[in-house]
Amino acid sequence: MIYLKKRLEVNPKHASYEILKQLYRTEKNAKIKTRMLTILYFYEGKTSLEVAKLMHQSDSTVRAVLHRYNKFGLSGLKDIPHPPKPTILNPDEINQIDKALRNSPREVGVPFSNWTGPLLTTWIKSTFNKLISIGTAYNILHQLNYSKTRAKKMNKSVKKETLEAFRETLDNLLNSKDENTVILYEDEGIITSEPTSNAVWSKVGTQPIVKTSSTGSRKRAVIFGAVNSETGDLTEQISDSGNTENFKSFLKYGI
Repeated sequence: MIYLKKRLEVNPKHASYEILKQLYRTEKNAKIKTRMLTILYFYEGKTSLEVAKLMHQSDSTVRAVLHRYNKFGLSGLKDIPHPPKPTILNPDEINQIDKALRNSPREVGVPFSNWTGPLLTTWIKSTFNKLISIGTAYNILHQLNYSKTRAKKMNKSVKKETLEAFRETLDNLLNSKDENTVILYEDEGIITSEPTSNAVWSKVGTQPIVKTSSTGSRKRAVIFGAVNSETGDLTEQISDSGNTENFKSFLKYGI
């Protein structure tokens, strides 16, 4: 026994072929325009398989378009609004998550250094007794404007006021120097056995800081370097340590 699909027909009570064709020509919405064309093909007596081939869609899709049009008319060609999904976390909980993410996980009772999606799901479960997927955790991170950024190291003993005073002094020097003054930018690079910092989740536009300690013994080599920003000339010296004696040696003989 061979089963043949019944040829589908357009319900003419909603609009004639001519009126629908005129509406198709003036329609601005691309999706609705495509669905109107589907109905026009059915109006012309084509089968669902023929329409599907012309529209580069599946047979079930073009049949669904026709059924919706026959039942609801032109309004049936519009997208069906879907009710918003219930929010798992309320605004207050989202704010608490944002506050937690601004700190190291250790500061909110989690024995890890960096936030991750799985770690955030665990913290939310223990804090709010709510289970979310890892994908939702990353959606929350992006929603709260966090991105992965490599942290910058800064010694714990450095004071913000000292840095600001140095920047002000440097600006004044750059603005007052004459053509006979040469300014070299000097820095030291340390190759050490200390692990490198990884990218962590932080607010977009902010630089995460990993506090380190300079105490203790570590294998290291120190590279002293100075560059003339106007000429690009670079001078460097490699030493076994970054002590005062080696620094003075670089200033005296290297530069």
